[in-house]
Amino acid sequence: MSDTEQTPLSTSGPMVLQVGEQRFLTSRDTLSRSDHLNAIASGRWDSNKQADGSYFIDVDPEIFKHILRFLRHGVYPLCYDKAKGHNYATYAAIQKLADYLVIPKLVKWLNQGQYIKAVTTETIAHIVEGVDKLDGTKDSSTETSYHPTWRTVKKYVCPRGIALHYGNAWRCGRDCRRAQGDADDEYEDCPVLSTLVLTEKTVFDNNICMED
Repeated sequence: MSDTEQTPLSTSGPMVLQVGEQRFLTSRDTLSRSDHLNAIASGRWDSNKQADGSYFIDVDPEIFKHILRFLRHGVYPLCYDKAKGHNYATYAAIQKLADYLVIPKLVKWLNQGQYIKAVTTETIAHIVEGVDKLDGTKDSSTETSYHPTWRTVKKYVCPRGIALHYGNAWRCGRDCRRAQGDADDEYEDCPVLSTLVLTEKTVFDNNICMED
């Protein structure tokens, strides 16, 4: 090989990126998915190369992490917190950086707001009488809220005062009817706890966050 010829750079070897104040170890093959980063990895832009052999990129390292994850694994960024919702500012920063680094698939996914479809909420409402049916277990993706109210209902009173018959006139037999005589059925007001139970389940669609 002549002195003027240069050994071509490996397309899969490791390389170090100095992104802002953080360093990232990755491969040239990974960076080749971005036209801008591929130009740096190929050595065409020597001005980015530092004395220690790393390549400097003056961007936010926290945003760059999302870029590198996509280049490595084909996973689109999902910046979602159950309490706060989507972080739109982060999405905007990632999209701007992806546009600068020339990653059209990532730019398109973010521009179309596909992350909205990745997280949905299912709501189920039902009414529970009393407290016996309020117990239960739930997983970390589910939140349940309880909205109790008191209401008054008419409860049947057995003529013989049998507790088992209370509220259930059909339980009374001939002895109860004989004790009742010609009197009308007796009812009394009874307070009942009625609770509206709202269950919200957060559902993640991982397929939307995976590159085709």
